[in-house]
Order: sequence, then C-alpha cells, then structure tokens
Amino acid sequence: MKSPATARITLLALVLCPAAEAQKLTIGSDAPPLAITHWMKGEEVTTFAPGHVYVLEFWATWCAPCVANMEHLSLVQERYRDQAVHVIGLSDEPLQTTVRFLVQRFGPDQRSQNDRTRYALATDPDRSVHDDYFEAAGLRGIPVVFVIGKTAKVERIGHPKDLDPLLEAVVADTWDRAGFREKVLAEREATKEDREARERFQAAMLESRWDDALLALHVLERSPEDGELSMPAIAGILLSRKKDYEAGNAYVRRVTLEHWNSSSWLLYQMAWLLSGNEHFPIDPEHLDLDSALRYAERAVQLDPFDYYYTMLATIHDRRGEVEPAIAAQAQAIAQLESKRPKIQDHELERFENDLKELRQTLAQYEAKRK
Repeated sequence: MKSPATARITLLALVLCPAAEAQKLTIGSDAPPLAITHWMKGEEVTTFAPGHVYVLEFWATWCAPCVANMEHLSLVQERYRDQAVHVIGLSDEPLQTTVRFLVQRFGPDQRSQNDRTRYALATDPDRSVHDDYFEAAGLRGIPVVFVIGKTAKVERIGHPKDLDPLLEAVVADTWDRAGFREKVLAEREATKEDREARERFQAAMLESRWDDALLALHVLERSPEDGELSMPAIAGILLSRKKDYEAGNAYVRRVTLEHWNSSSWLLYQMAWLLSGNEHFPIDPEHLDLDSALRYAERAVQLDPFDYYYTMLATIHDRRGEVEPAIAAQAQAIAQLESKRPKIQDHELERFENDLKELRQTLAQYEAKRK
C-alpha cells in the first residue's frame, strides 16, 4: 500500500528529474557483472555461470508494489530452485535501511520479513549495478526485473507481473529472444515522439524556457490517460503558470476536459497540484480551488477511493468548508476500512498507520467546528 504522500512524491520525482539516459542495455545485450556492495542473504553472485538463469529485481523498502511482489519472487525461487535459477532482489538503499525492514514482524505469527523472503537480497548504495542496468536501460520506475539467460544475455526487461511464462520458456530453451527484441524495438519506436517530447519538456522546465515547455506539452497531453507520459504534462501545466497564470489556468481546463476527464487518477493529481501543497507550492493568490474541487469531486464520482476522498476533504478545508471536509474525510476512512479483509500481513503495519493518519486529520477538521 502506498500512502498519498508517497504517491505524490513519486510523481514529482518522475516529473522533475532529468530525462533518463538513452538506452544502452537492451534485449540481447551482454549482462554486466554484478559488483554488489552488500549481500544480506542468499548466495552471492558476481559472474553468470553458463547454463544458469538469473532474475535480478530492482526494488526498495518504500515501494509498496515491490514489497507486495516479494512473496511472488519467493515462490518463483522455490519453483525453480533445482533448475539453476537464481532470484536476486537489489535495493540501492543503505544497508541499515534494508536491515530494519527485514527484521520487522508481520501478521498473527509475527514472522520477520527476512523469514518471509526466500531468495537472495543485496544492497547497492554506491549504485554501480543500478547504473550498469537500470540507468543503462533508460528505466524510470520500480519494481523492474532483468532476466539473464543461460548465455549471460539479457532476455527480458520489465515488470515482474509478467515474469512467469517468460521464465518458464527461458528455462525450457523455448524462449524467442529475437522475436521479443523485435517487439520491444517496435513498441519503443511507436513511442518515440512522446519520449522525445518528454525530454524536451524536462530540459525546458529545468532551464525556465516556458514557451518551449508548452510546445512539448502539446504532444504529451495526448498520451494515454493512465500512462506515465501524461504525468509530466500535469506538473508542466502548473509550472507553465509561472510564466502566465491566466494562460495556465485556461490550459488546465482545456486539457482536463478534452483528455483526462474520465481518468480518476489524473483528476486526483490535477486537484492536488492546483490546490497547493508543501511539495509544489503556489502563491495563495494563484491557487485555483474552484477547479481543484471540481476535479476532486469528479475523481470520487469515477472511483470512490480513499486517496481521492482525502483530497476532496483537503480542498474543502482550504476553502473553509468545515462540514463538507468532515464528510469527505469520514468517507475516506470508511473506504480504507473496507479494504481491511484484503490486507496482507506485510502491509498491515502501513495500513494501520494510514488509518491512524486519516483519523487524526478528521479530528483536526472536527475541532474547527468549535
């Protein structure tokens, strides 16, 4: 489970960081050796043995999808343990951070995360392996898995959710690397215009070239509603307002109506950005709480998600509307509570912390009645 704050910071990191390097590592490339700093558990791997297969996942303790995937990778390791498959989870966090995570205990049996994780784990705080793999492949988000085949070639780069059928084919020597490479290259070529526009946008933002940024946004705004490429456009719209707030507001309204009015996630992000916050400050006289309210209301109409109700409550509060803020925050708590039966053991502590935070905020709103 990722908290709203983490989701927002992830968005800003995606938007404001420099563009990823050009892709140097791809399907069929020789896999670079693993110069890993700390091995915490499992067999150390420095070279790739002929006939062996390696699954290298980049993850982090703060990444909820990564943590949720640890049981999946444990099952993968157990299934292929006798078939020369090695699963390795690699974080670039300090050793102390990952150790603290592994000694945490979850669930009724109070088993540690270390006991729950049944594959090799390591940390790479100097980011040497991160640079050789993650950066060299031009990647932007985690979790991501590299499958290294029996001849030490990269067979696949992608999300771990699609790992199983590919790994089965690699182990059985039925994997069509050449065909998969052609497919990946075709998909990359199809998104070339968007990728180039994103890079132009990011460079223009860093150099305060607002007109150039707006030109790039005209390409990015047409990206898929749920795709990564839409995210820079969201922040760019707000950043462009540093040049012309009136034009920025008009741009926000047009793009949202034409492209994003059916995407609850993007409406939520837009409402968050327009209403002002500690990570993306806007001068009070330039806040657009009317538009933010419309987008937050539309988001909860499309998807009654706890994050979205929290945003709706925040906007009502900033507008001085105490009772609607209380009502929306209560809905957020109810929505989060409804997820309790589906919460996995390793997510329980974070779930309770999120619930506690929502209740504390509700108490703050209720105090304003006095």
